Amino acid sequence: MPDNTTRSRGRNRQKIPRIGPKDAARVFEQCQRLLDGSPYLLENLRRDGFARFLAPLHEQILELAVQPDSWGQRTRTRLIAEIFASLKGIPAEQASVYEIAHVSNVVVPCFLLELGRRRRHIEIEFPVDPCDSAARFGFRVGPSSPNHSISSDELIRLVAEAGEELVGLCYFGDQQSREGIEMWLARTCPTIASTTQPRQSSPSEKKH
Repeated sequence: MPDNTTRSRGRNRQKIPRIGPKDAARVFEQCQRLLDGSPYLLENLRRDGFARFLAPLHEQILELAVQPDSWGQRTRTRLIAEIFASLKGIPAEQASVYEIAHVSNVVVPCFLLELGRRRRHIEIEFPVDPCDSAARFGFRVGPSSPNHSISSDELIRLVAEAGEELVGLCYFGDQQSREGIEMWLARTCPTIASTTQPRQSSPSEKKH
């Protein structure tokens, strides 16, 4: 994800919060304990879906997973290794660099999108396996915006071409960012009829 510690909003500037080393170590340990102590999250990932896996990850874990520093890298590496093994059925150590990179390029933006969903800046419906080439996300940048169908490859393109706007939208609900993302979606992705309500927080999704 883009390393944008500060964003401009007209005359105002908003700083993306960073988790300091001491707190990052604590959050990483919480992530470790959650993954080690809840194997059902990963064993049933292909059956229950990616959204079910995200639910118990509290916001600081998600924030750390997209943070561009060494603690963020450690957190991403652990999460991606576990997700890869569950989705692909083989340990990440046996995968090619290309396979790991592809999963990472899809999954890391999903952590950011989940942050935006919890903060009510966007609406997102995750497919069961976001890394499946045939999978489609339902993505809406605001309550009055169209619901777009976006593939995993299109999500990767979105991050590459409008990553700064995506960060601004998901973290702050920045209106200029919202308009930029909507313009990108309008020329790239089809709209779909919304047949389901946006995914609600699971009872196990704890606020911290």
